[in-house]
Amino acid sequence: DVHVKNIAIRDYDDTLFTTVKSLTPSVYKRVGDVFRNRFRGGYAGWAHSLLFVAELPSFRSVLPSDIVQEMEEWKIQESEKKKKQLT
Repeated sequence: DVHVKNIAIRDYDDTLFTTVKSLTPSVYKRVGDVFRNRFRGGYAGWAHSLLFVAELPSFRSVLPSDIVQEMEEWKIQESEKKKKQLT
């Protein structure tokens, strides 16, 4: 899922997509490993769900403003990277 991939890159491991551009089975496993290693004790699925919901616009109002700002800044940076890649 693209949202979970973005969460993993933004918040936990920005090296996940340095060499590939799509969510291959090996990258999918790496993203899962990031969550399993970060949220031990069986909490990876719970964290995945919670972080995914936090990405949805309808839940932004309940997040701290500094977190929302970080998320927006990251989106802008990613958008700029994509534009540079196209030129």
